[in-house]
Amino acid sequence: MELDNLKDSWNSVSVDLNHQKFDIITATKKEMESPLSELKKAFRKQVVILPILFAFLVVMTTISPEMKHSLLIWMAFMVLPLTSVYYYLNLKLINNLEENNGPVKNDIQRKVKQLISNNNLYLNVIRGLILILVVVTELLIQNNRMRLIPGIEAIKSMMLPLRLLIYAGVIGVHYVLSRYTFNLYFGQYLNRLKGLLAEME
Repeated sequence: MELDNLKDSWNSVSVDLNHQKFDIITATKKEMESPLSELKKAFRKQVVILPILFAFLVVMTTISPEMKHSLLIWMAFMVLPLTSVYYYLNLKLINNLEENNGPVKNDIQRKVKQLISNNNLYLNVIRGLILILVVVTELLIQNNRMRLIPGIEAIKSMMLPLRLLIYAGVIGVHYVLSRYTFNLYFGQYLNRLKGLLAEME
């Protein structure tokens, strides 16, 4: 009889613990709805805008053949499709957060971490592209291939130390602006997700 009572008590405790764990996960998912909703809107907007911008550049290049000789246009042709795919994959990941694959907690943690990782990678790639553009600009100046970047002639007339100062200024300004704009449209919501993720650890 005492053994039966002990089993009943243990089962009761187990049910309560499981229910509490379930409530925590449910509450966490509820709190995630707001930042995920905002991120979904932002990503969806980019998924629509970027292909339109790409199509516009294709039309403009067809109308103005001289644009085909611009390095910036060709960079845009490479970057825009890749960025569109990046936003699409993030949007798909957010939609998948509404589904559960395997253990609920582990599934949420894995997807949120992937979302944060994707966006950190995106920022680093953009900064890397800016640095590459600066290096390529200087190489074009040194090899007198200035037609590839409009307005580069004005930079060539400057002394090398001044050009390096301008490059450093451009990289610095871009870093500050990219952090501000990214945080405005994406970062603040990712930080909220990070906080919720930490509560689940």
